[in-house]
Amino acid sequence: MRRELVCALFVAIILGLYQEAEARPRSTLLPPGKRTSSRKSPPPRRAPPPQVAAVPESPSPPAPKPSPRSQAQPKQNPPPVVLPREGNGIRLVGGGGSGPRGRLEVSSKDGWLNEYEEGAVAWRPVCNMFGIDDSDAQVMCELLGYTYGRLYYDDEVNRRPPNDTATEYDLPIENLDCSPNHAPPTSEIDATSGARRLLSRRALRSGAIYTGKVDIPAEASWRCTFALRTEKSCDYTGPLVGVECSSPPSRRALLRTYGSGPNTYEPLESNLCAPPAEDAEDPEAAALEYEICTGSTRADLMLAESSGSEVMAALCAIDEDEELAILVADTVCKQMADYSGEKGSSGYLSTVLPSLQIPEADPSTDALPPVFQASTYANKWVTITGGQPDATYPALQQMDYTVGDSCASGRLFAFRCTYRST
Repeated sequence: MRRELVCALFVAIILGLYQEAEARPRSTLLPPGKRTSSRKSPPPRRAPPPQVAAVPESPSPPAPKPSPRSQAQPKQNPPPVVLPREGNGIRLVGGGGSGPRGRLEVSSKDGWLNEYEEGAVAWRPVCNMFGIDDSDAQVMCELLGYTYGRLYYDDEVNRRPPNDTATEYDLPIENLDCSPNHAPPTSEIDATSGARRLLSRRALRSGAIYTGKVDIPAEASWRCTFALRTEKSCDYTGPLVGVECSSPPSRRALLRTYGSGPNTYEPLESNLCAPPAEDAEDPEAAALEYEICTGSTRADLMLAESSGSEVMAALCAIDEDEELAILVADTVCKQMADYSGEKGSSGYLSTVLPSLQIPEADPSTDALPPVFQASTYANKWVTITGGQPDATYPALQQMDYTVGDSCASGRLFAFRCTYRST
């Protein structure tokens, strides 16, 4: 009986302890680090990330609009080096078509050579007669803008094929003589004195039937005359004078400028500036505009074609890029004076002037010469598009340019150069 009572008490104690344990959280009965359960607990809930107010993306700054000068231009091959073969009434023909060598030909407006057609230019080769030497070649090369010259010998240059239809006026000219142009001729005697001196020097006093002048601009450093004789030193086929020039040409020879300033080729064409109208709204402004126009200078550039020959192309206006226009005016003024950038060379001031309107039609026959004829340029209009010229010996031909069949704006680039001694 007592044993049964003790067992019952023991069982009651065990059950009480068990119930007490069941009432406590289970985790407290597990050793630290072992808090697991046979039931899969849900994963712990993580605090949501803090909400950050969305900041709208700032738009990318617009790409800077490139100026016309910095815009990519159609890349051209570097322009070939231009070696003048024509200028100041002199030209070189043949000789391979490239390089400053070839058969010498001179131009003239004398009526007996151009069939008395007003303003027409006749070209004739020069007979390689006794007395022609390297000093004559030197003068011809100087007129082309080179430093040195000598006679050149090649069958293709010194001879040409027979021509059964040639008249005596198609024959080579003879007795070519040049003298320094210290001042423009003042009389008929003064203009022909070089030829008379030549005839005397070369013992050719008799037999001259015609004399003429080479069509050289009045401001050129030489003036030249020639003659035809009844006793010819050569026939149509030759022998003819060949000339070879050397040293880099003057950069001035790569330009032909028209205006009233120094180093210009001819005056500005009269039909590029319209006189003020009588009924102008502002007569003073119209008169000033006309004065600025007539004081302008424009330029033609000598450019090399793919064939190796040279052409003169009119320089088009640059109305959209003021910075480029200033650079072009600066460059052309340096080039006109063969500016070297060295101390002691001429100082200068370049100014961009309002561009010149290209006449839509050729001028009338009674227009005051010289006149601008757009038809003579055909597809030879040049526009400078960018680039930098050489810092020491700048020239427009060193810059980037395009050649087309017209000027996009229908206008020509105009400028003014002022020089002073420094």
